[in-house]
Amino acid sequence: MFETILFFLLLVIMLYIGRQLFFGPDTDGSSQGDEEDTNNGSSSNSLTRALRTLRLEIEPLVFVAAVAMIGIVVFLLFLELFPGSVSLASIAAIALVIFAFSLLGDLAKWRARRFEAGLVDAIDLLQAALHSGENPRDALRTAADVSKGAVKKELNELAKRLELGMPIEKATGRMVELYDSEGVRLFTQVLIAKWNAGGDLLMLLKSVNRIIRDRVKLRLKVAGQLAGARYALFFVAFGPYMVIPAFLWKAPGWLQTLTDHPMGPTFLLSAVLLQVAGLFWMRRILRTDQ
Repeated sequence: MFETILFFLLLVIMLYIGRQLFFGPDTDGSSQGDEEDTNNGSSSNSLTRALRTLRLEIEPLVFVAAVAMIGIVVFLLFLELFPGSVSLASIAAIALVIFAFSLLGDLAKWRARRFEAGLVDAIDLLQAALHSGENPRDALRTAADVSKGAVKKELNELAKRLELGMPIEKATGRMVELYDSEGVRLFTQVLIAKWNAGGDLLMLLKSVNRIIRDRVKLRLKVAGQLAGARYALFFVAFGPYMVIPAFLWKAPGWLQTLTDHPMGPTFLLSAVLLQVAGLFWMRRILRTDQ
């Protein structure tokens, strides 16, 4: 009975963690247009935005429920290995849930940075089209036709919205919503300024392109310098969990020494806590978007 109560309490805690980490005030299923109009202050929650950025066509609640179920599996697995070590199982499950949401956010930011890097070439194409005498709308369409991947899709969507008469603030809202970064915001603000106040779009694009290029170069330089530490982190973090199945296969009884020892659960709990703390510490150090 006690373990059942703890089980449901753990489930509630994991769902609460997921909601607090990624669910913003807008969780009432507002329309897509309202979600995309970031310039008017209406934006979707962070989890929805991350899932859309990664092109994961699932509902946020489904993702939260899936992560919670995985956490429960980890909880039950630790209880099976270490009967009575409820604190160890709970900490391992909660740590996995936090890691899953952190990984989702990091992957979404990585995709946004890739989009920003691809936007540099698209702006070059846009400048070339403007040099040839095309108007801004036709230049956007030309740049979209030659671009690749997500940049091509977003520029096509932007050009389509402008052709349909959508206000420039709302037309650019989708791009900022999906790939929020400093470079994307600069690019969209230049377009908004051009549509609302006029001016030399070509000169503005040159300045923005230079800023984005410098950002991409600096990010690549930092990432290259931290590559060795990043690979070492992955090896240290996941190496033990890859070795354990091999040991269990060759010597099925080797883990029993740890599980049967009175201090075994304490040692394992300390190892898990130290590893989780080290992972988040190194994650903060190795981030290149700060």
